[in-house]
Amino acid sequence: MGKFKYSLETLLQYREEIENRERDALHQLTCRHQLEENIRNGLAAKLHETMHDLVAMCGDRSRDQELTWFHLYLTRLTREISESDKRLAQLKSEIRAQKEAVMNAMKNRKTLASMKAKKEKEFFVELGRQEQKEMDDLVLARYAKTEPGEPDPAEVRRMEVAAKHEGRA
Repeated sequence: MGKFKYSLETLLQYREEIENRERDALHQLTCRHQLEENIRNGLAAKLHETMHDLVAMCGDRSRDQELTWFHLYLTRLTREISESDKRLAQLKSEIRAQKEAVMNAMKNRKTLASMKAKKEKEFFVELGRQEQKEMDDLVLARYAKTEPGEPDPAEVRRMEVAAKHEGRA
């Protein structure tokens, strides 16, 4: 008997590639989400800082023109934060969907991998049986004393094993 060869090895490798691509896509989405969170946090910090500056300016009785500019800037920051929140929600949804795709790809790969492991185990069990049979035949041939006209002990053993298998079938 030769080496173990899994007939679906190509399919298994293909499913591993799919799983890796799905994982990479999930990683990219996660990085985009983290970047968007950083942007949103930066905008929120700017908003907080601008609010603090506006309160300080109100206490100084600054000009109305400066207060108008501050309000416009605050409005823009609020709008950008809102847009960033929408992008974050969209990214979270995409991440959820991508996680499901990764889980499906893993399940498909694991199914084939477990089938491969089962076939490999069966292969080695059969290989062990054949080796044991060959060893039994060698032992019978070496240690059996044959007299002229008697059948070969190895042939007798093969016939006994064949008779056992026929009796089971």
